[in-house]
Amino acid sequence: MNESQELDSGDELAALLEAELAGTEEGNESPARDGPAAKKPRLASAAVASSCPPHPGFMGGICIRCGALKDEADEVGVALSYIHRGLEVSRHEAERMRQGTADRLLAHRKLLLILDLDHTLLNSNRFQDIPPQFEHVLHAQVEAQQADAPMLYRLPHMKMWTKLRPGVRQFLEQAKESFELAVYTMGDRDYAREMALLLDPGGRLFGGRVISSGDSTQRHVKDLDVVLGRERAVLVLDDTEGVWPRHRDNLVQIERYLYFPADAARFGYRGHSLLERAVDESAEGGALATCLGVMEQVQQQFFAQGNASTADVRPLLQASRRRILAGVRVLFSRVMPRDCADPTVHPLWQLAVKLGAECLRNADDWVTHVVATNITDKTRWAEGQAMHVVNPSWLWCCAYTWTRAKEDGFPVAARGAAAQLAPPKSEAEDLAAAMAAAGGGTAPTSQQPADGADVDGAGAAAAVDGAAEPEAVDCSTAQQPPVETS
Repeated sequence: MNESQELDSGDELAALLEAELAGTEEGNESPARDGPAAKKPRLASAAVASSCPPHPGFMGGICIRCGALKDEADEVGVALSYIHRGLEVSRHEAERMRQGTADRLLAHRKLLLILDLDHTLLNSNRFQDIPPQFEHVLHAQVEAQQADAPMLYRLPHMKMWTKLRPGVRQFLEQAKESFELAVYTMGDRDYAREMALLLDPGGRLFGGRVISSGDSTQRHVKDLDVVLGRERAVLVLDDTEGVWPRHRDNLVQIERYLYFPADAARFGYRGHSLLERAVDESAEGGALATCLGVMEQVQQQFFAQGNASTADVRPLLQASRRRILAGVRVLFSRVMPRDCADPTVHPLWQLAVKLGAECLRNADDWVTHVVATNITDKTRWAEGQAMHVVNPSWLWCCAYTWTRAKEDGFPVAARGAAAQLAPPKSEAEDLAAAMAAAGGGTAPTSQQPADGADVDGAGAAAAVDGAAEPEAVDCSTAQQPPVETS
């Protein structure tokens, strides 16, 4: 056996990772395991030992190639503990693995799709956050649902209720034909794996690709640095844009699935959860189906370019998004705070531009839409000019449905009435609410709710510009008949 053969056979890291990736590709590995039993690093031969440093990776602080203990002077690598607990690889090795994954997926004409859990695929709430008046409703739903296809789970060992988003099983089955699927949640490891088992009990869809908050390299941030895939060939489906600061161009933002009252309150929609309204999304025409259609179109365009090795999903996704409001010219009226010196940095202005609209500072005859929270002089002028007058939720509905929504479904409120506003004031508030709700939610830190009290939730978002709590416009249920849940 020559030296190269000995190196190949002795590379424990490569063997482990190849086995892991082969298992996840075939879909025969459960996401609830820690991976295969770690092999004790053997004493390397002189030929193998001479190849280190640099060390390709460590398992529990021991180099898998040469068996040496990790030294403080060794390079800080990339932690891949979701593949195997205690696994860390060098940046060079991580890059090699990314290229290998990319080559494998491209050969199968697939992209990598990263899926968020909370408010994207499902909604979880702890027992303590469920208002008592809804306990019997939930129990009745559990009793009435189909045993072979449950959508609502009571998880006593986690003291948690979990409601799957309508259409999620169909979504996953269809998505796996065009994408390799991975989960990335801000919940902890146990929560991530429990939810993955609910969605994928046989391990066919996710395999070992279940990433949790402890795997992230920064707190409260999701990043593709822990994902084995090329950024240009990765799409992300998540309800929270702020959690992906470096990869917004890869993101398909989905409307939040707020089934339980506590989470609706966290995001500023007290009283407007789907459970309280006794409705649910449509499985066939809801948010998941809409987003999947967009992502499949991007996947088709990606491989239609001829050279998949240089194609990039990001400009394709951007172009698709900018077509939504192409030709629309927006004038805002009393939507920006009075002390906003530069309206172009306001989230609604940026959203409109991202959707392809042109935003104006002053009124002119070419305005097509006036966006306002209440009736103003500009809205009266616009109506006199037969222009569209809508509230800000229209922009968000266009973004979530990937189409120009019908304007007459988004009227402005009379002066002094509650405004219909979708997101919190700032990205920081939105991110704080999302973190508080991750993994089933955290209890409010100021005080615990008394028995029978309504749950506000930690970090509940304030209404924009000091208006009353917003009346949420749910695009998913506004566009099709509601489905009664009780």
